[in-house]
Amino acid sequence: MPQPLAIARWDLSWLLHRDLRDGAFASLERVLDETQQRGFNALRLDPCPHLVATPENGIHLDRCELMPPGGRQVEVKIRNALQHLMQSTHERGMKVWFSSRFVNDSRARRSFVRRPEDFVSVWSDTLSLVSDWGYLDDVAGLDFCYQFPSLPAAHGVARRVFQRSPERPLPTHWSEQANQRLEAYLLEIPRALHALFPSVPVGMSTTVALSEQLRQLDTSELDFLDFSLWLDDDPRYRLASGDTMPLSGLLSKFASPVKQMLLDAAGNHWQRRLEDQLNRRMAFTRLRRMHPVLSEGFVNQPRHLRRLPTGWADLHEMMVVNALTQGVEALTPSSLACPDYPWLWQEQEYLAHLNRMILAGS
Repeated sequence: MPQPLAIARWDLSWLLHRDLRDGAFASLERVLDETQQRGFNALRLDPCPHLVATPENGIHLDRCELMPPGGRQVEVKIRNALQHLMQSTHERGMKVWFSSRFVNDSRARRSFVRRPEDFVSVWSDTLSLVSDWGYLDDVAGLDFCYQFPSLPAAHGVARRVFQRSPERPLPTHWSEQANQRLEAYLLEIPRALHALFPSVPVGMSTTVALSEQLRQLDTSELDFLDFSLWLDDDPRYRLASGDTMPLSGLLSKFASPVKQMLLDAAGNHWQRRLEDQLNRRMAFTRLRRMHPVLSEGFVNQPRHLRRLPTGWADLHEMMVVNALTQGVEALTPSSLACPDYPWLWQEQEYLAHLNRMILAGS
C-alpha cells in the first residue's frame, strides 16, 4: 500500500442515513470534518458500482431507489452523490477504499452482476468516471465484492457458482466445480482491472470462515486481503456472553452489561484469542504475498451506550498495537467509529490517539 491508512467504515451509511431530520450523515461536509478531526485519512465506501455503471441498453438513469435488507427504501442520485463525495474527500486530502455489497434496488440491477466480466464492467465504468472527475489517485484500494462470495453481496453469483437460489445460504462444503468457478473470479477480475487501472490495488475482503475456504484457491492476482476480525465470531466468547441464547424482553437488557463485565474482568484472555485469529490471518497473507488489510473489527456494541466502556477501549487499543506490530498498514481502530455510534464518536481524543498510532506505524 502506498501509505498508512486509518480507515473509517462508512459503507452505505453515506447514502442511507442522509435524512435531514435524524440522519447521522445528514451533513456530509460536517461529518467529513469530524472524521478528519478524529485522525482518519481514508473512508471505506460502497459506491454501488452496479448502479453507477451504464447498463447494456446504454441508458443510465441516475435516480435510484435503494432497498437495503431490513431497511426502508431510499432514493438517491448515485453518480451525483458519488462525485460530490469524491470532491469533498479530495479537498481534504483523504483517500477512499471502495468495497461494494451490491445493494438491491427497485430495478434489481444486482442480479445482472453474475460473471467475472460483469464485475469488471461495472467497476471499470465506475473507475472511469472517477478518473474523468480527476480523483482516480484518491482510490487507495478496491474490494470487488464485500466478503465474496457471501450473500447477499454476491447475489448474482450464487446460482452460477453453487447452482442454488441466492435466497438460500451458501453450502458448508464447496464442490471442486464450485471452487474452479470461484477461482475464475479471483483471477480474471483483478487481472482485467489491473490492465485498465494499474494504479488501483485490487483485492477482496473475507471472514474467518471464508478465509479457510480461500486456502483451496489461487489468489495470485490479488493485491490485498481485507479480513474482518471480530471477537463476536469466537464461539467461546459467544457462549460466555450469552449470544448463543436467544434473549427477549427484560433479559435482553442484561446482554450488554454482561459483555462489559467479560471485557473488564478478562480482557487479556479475550485479547489473546483475537491475537490468535490475527496471527493465523497474517500467516496466510504472508504465504500468499498479499498486503494485509483490517478494515473491520473488533467487538460489537449497541448504539445506545452512554459512555465508552473501559475494557472495550483497552482491547481495541491493544489490537491496533498488535496489528501494527504484525505489519498491517491499512486498518480501522474500530468499525463502530462513525456518527451512527454517538457514544464512541464523541470520544474524539481517544480515536485520534489510535489513528495517530496507525499513521505513525507504531
